[in-house]
Amino acid sequence: MSKNTVSRRILLGGLTAAGAAGLVGCSGNGSGGPAAAPAPTGTELVGKTNLEIYAWTNGPTIDANFRKRVALFNKEFTGKYTAKINFLPYDQYWQKVQLQYAAKKPFDIYYWDVQAYAHYKKNLVFNEQPVIDTTPMVDANAYPTKLYDPWKFDGKNLFCVPENIQSMAMFYNKSHFDAAGLDYPDATWTWDKVVETAPKLQKSTGSKVTRWGLDIGSLGIWWGIQSLSWAAGSSFVDKPLEPTKFQMTDPKVVESMRFVQDMMWSKHIAPRPDERAGVAQNNGGFASGAYSMIADGTWNISSFQQMKDKWAMAPLPKYEGNSVAPYWLGGWVIPRQSAALSAAQAFATWSATKFQPQMAKDHDWIPLQNAARESQDMLKGMPEGFEAAMKDLSNARIGDIYTANMQQIFNEVYGKNFEQLLNNKLTPEDAAQKMQDAATKLLG
Repeated sequence: MSKNTVSRRILLGGLTAAGAAGLVGCSGNGSGGPAAAPAPTGTELVGKTNLEIYAWTNGPTIDANFRKRVALFNKEFTGKYTAKINFLPYDQYWQKVQLQYAAKKPFDIYYWDVQAYAHYKKNLVFNEQPVIDTTPMVDANAYPTKLYDPWKFDGKNLFCVPENIQSMAMFYNKSHFDAAGLDYPDATWTWDKVVETAPKLQKSTGSKVTRWGLDIGSLGIWWGIQSLSWAAGSSFVDKPLEPTKFQMTDPKVVESMRFVQDMMWSKHIAPRPDERAGVAQNNGGFASGAYSMIADGTWNISSFQQMKDKWAMAPLPKYEGNSVAPYWLGGWVIPRQSAALSAAQAFATWSATKFQPQMAKDHDWIPLQNAARESQDMLKGMPEGFEAAMKDLSNARIGDIYTANMQQIFNEVYGKNFEQLLNNKLTPEDAAQKMQDAATKLLG
């Protein structure tokens, strides 16, 4: 994602409780279990041929690349399909998706995020496995097919067509390290090494810190902290797809929360929330040189490319002897009432197959296709360490949790209590207990 896009903190904020309740009133196209979308025959067209594509805006660079993609699709399918892409701000996007379903006039095709799981639960989207089975996407040598598993919501089938992948890494300012005469982070680094190194990179004028050696970045979000609990051998839930219990009070989870809180408060090697806000108000951040290291999402690569300083990336540091990164799949959802089914399937599968090398060249997203993701076109212009960070995908775990009430849990439980934890207003033990109790009630 680009510099101007919302963070995944906002992305996972999603529908409000009232919005989720409104979706319950929607109905699918018929009764019974999720319907399988008819596989394309190459001759028979289902629905209109002018396709309306919807996505949320990701800032000028990625939006422009999406438009370029649609133009290439139109050229590829001249005389058969014509596509147009529409962008909405993220919060308005999901409200509009919901309203269109309620009116029984859903978008022809729209971009996936975790909110769409509620649409699957209401039987509003097609099972796209028959379509995917006609493509190279099922070849384990060509695609990381094991990473599809969390999206097989019924245990067997994909209900969205994946096309790209994102993860987390440690980004660092090479210029700062060079000036301090320090070795760069690499795959051998631990979080203890980060804690040791950060003060050596910090700059101050009097009592005012003018440059922090570390910002917690995405460790300030629930799915970032959960990556530490994974490394320690635990997790927030027993399983990411339809969890049956929360594990917030597991001592390993509590200690991962304490570790992040301590970096900001007892150790104070990273800025506290009010200090982070001050940096942001001055248009600061990693890209401006305000931080020397940050654990953050790979969607920031395109914005970091504008930096004046030299920079690079490394796999997430080891915690308790392990490094486990989260990953997310991006892709396309096709409603069962799509008015342009054949065109929507063509666009989604083309984006996930033939378009993948161009995605690598454009560097807007990280391609799902192995050859494209590992190609010289992808690696050229990417920061040092990108290839090493991508190798960690084989051990990565899905960074979302899928259950009917999860949006409410994200908003009302995780959001509020993690904010108090990071502001040092709750101990890790108290935050864990509050989240355990409240989330368990909502899960039931």
